[in-house]
Amino acid sequence: MNTPVFYGFEAKELTFYKDKNVAVGKAVGAGSLKRAVVPAADEKFCGVCSAVRGSYVSVILKGHAVVKYSGTSPVIGYNNLAADGNGYVKVSDNGREILVLDIDTTNRTIEILL
Repeated sequence: MNTPVFYGFEAKELTFYKDKNVAVGKAVGAGSLKRAVVPAADEKFCGVCSAVRGSYVSVILKGHAVVKYSGTSPVIGYNNLAADGNGYVKVSDNGREILVLDIDTTNRTIEILL
């Protein structure tokens, strides 16, 4: 994950109100009252938090993102990914199909295209 060749591809971000535990790089879902929330384990996530400014967050809904994973390592290509309940993602039959572009097994991060 040294070269940012995918950054900016079809990038779409949306601003949400910040809920507790939401931080840059975490997988998030859309909660009530227009809040970005950390989804429960095995829930689908809508994007990845890219910035926090006070009580607001920017969430990547489409495009390139980097997120941590837990459990079994995904593979390059399409994987079903869901939230793990802690802001990371995991391979799950309940997840949404997402393209994994690169895997860093040392830092347990993946580059994905939403």
